[in-house]
Amino acid sequence: MILGGDVSNAFCAVRPPGHHAGRTLHPMGATSNGFCLLNAAAIAALYAVKPVQDGGRGLARVAVLDFDVHHGNGTQDILGSTYDPRFLYISVHAGGSDVNGSEETDADQFLAGHLGYGRGREESGIFPGRCGDTSPHPGVLNLPLGEKVTPLALGHAMTVQVNDAILKFDPDLIILSSGFDAHINDPLGLGMLSAKDFANITLLACQIAARCCSGRILSLLEGGYGVPCCRIPEKTDLFLPSGISSVPLAESKEKEKQYLPIDLGSDLPSDMDDDVPYALISRLDKCHPEGFLDCVREHVSALHQSSKAL
Repeated sequence: MILGGDVSNAFCAVRPPGHHAGRTLHPMGATSNGFCLLNAAAIAALYAVKPVQDGGRGLARVAVLDFDVHHGNGTQDILGSTYDPRFLYISVHAGGSDVNGSEETDADQFLAGHLGYGRGREESGIFPGRCGDTSPHPGVLNLPLGEKVTPLALGHAMTVQVNDAILKFDPDLIILSSGFDAHINDPLGLGMLSAKDFANITLLACQIAARCCSGRILSLLEGGYGVPCCRIPEKTDLFLPSGISSVPLAESKEKEKQYLPIDLGSDLPSDMDDDVPYALISRLDKCHPEGFLDCVREHVSALHQSSKAL
């Protein structure tokens, strides 16, 4: 639809996310695949540049801009393990040498830090590790923004480094790895952004696309886990549809005590734990006036607004 000219941009609400999924499990030395199974952004980029006679779309260059709070090690592994002039991968994320400088020796502690709970983050860095702290060649631009992604740091990165890099690369299509886990209410606690900030990021990306590829943007959902108003004790639940009551708080707490991990069967590697620690469960259970769906709504609205301006 985008390359055919029917629309200038599109948003795909795909789950699970994909940017940590690489050529193999645990790409670039990560401790896990970070909830990811198939890397939709990398697959789309590869399909876009594949010659028409081989079933692809025959584009010359594709840029992938990843604003998930975590570095997309899987996307870099697939598109940028070595320099390929057809691809430019850009990631703006939490991290950096000041955060990820220690050796990753304790896998359990490191994973705790990656997820944003416990003491591991300060001692062992942010998932997926140091692979996003540097840029190995001209086809990769990693922009780590410190322990938390702030609107000021992200805005500066977008208007200066990201803008200049994409315009110089001159892609035929921009793919957005759209993660919303840098939101201030996300349970991972690695960002300070509001839903409106995500609208501004999107508008900046659309402005860049208008200057180099006729506004052509494909946006794919990545992370984002903060749910607004999931349960408000003694009040009408504003998040659930009308006529559906929320679970009483006492009943919910009792269920949490009985929590059992999901059994993923024989497909789960023997060295991978699928349990979710109670500390993270409690964070996921909090209620906020704004959350993940508000971020997606602002993002899609900005895409729609930009498409009408072309």
